[in-house]
Amino acid sequence: MVSDLTKKLGFVDFGDICKNCKVNCCRRFYAILLPEEEEEFKDVAFEIKTSIGSVKAIGSRNGQPCQFLDSSGFCRIYNRRPFDCRLWPLILYYDFATGEKVLYLDLECPAAEKGLISKEFIERVASALKNASIDEEWLKRYTLAPWPNRLKEITRFR
Repeated sequence: MVSDLTKKLGFVDFGDICKNCKVNCCRRFYAILLPEEEEEFKDVAFEIKTSIGSVKAIGSRNGQPCQFLDSSGFCRIYNRRPFDCRLWPLILYYDFATGEKVLYLDLECPAAEKGLISKEFIERVASALKNASIDEEWLKRYTLAPWPNRLKEITRFR
């Protein structure tokens, strides 16, 4: 089942940007599932513990690529990929000091680092997130999950 938040981001398609990428995020990172996505991926999800609780994730683990990555480097579930997969290299975190949601661009993505993701596209994603209902307790746990964090702040909102 695709979550409502994921549906709001249905316009997000990095296919053209990602198709020639040799880094391939699906070989390096995991994706944290929204609570409403956990049931669909319950057979392959694993737990990520944080200091305030755990979250479920799919994707790269213990040096192995995401189980949904095919031999050509493409996602076999692209149209129903979870929120975290859909959004990256944009990341939404919670700022514990201010109570704000903060949208970042993750410079671990070569396309993001090279400036290949348009400002207009980022603004469209930011607008969708600002108008979305996001479980704050989940977002706090998501924020505390280990991540490389080569992040560039884009915008903040409540």
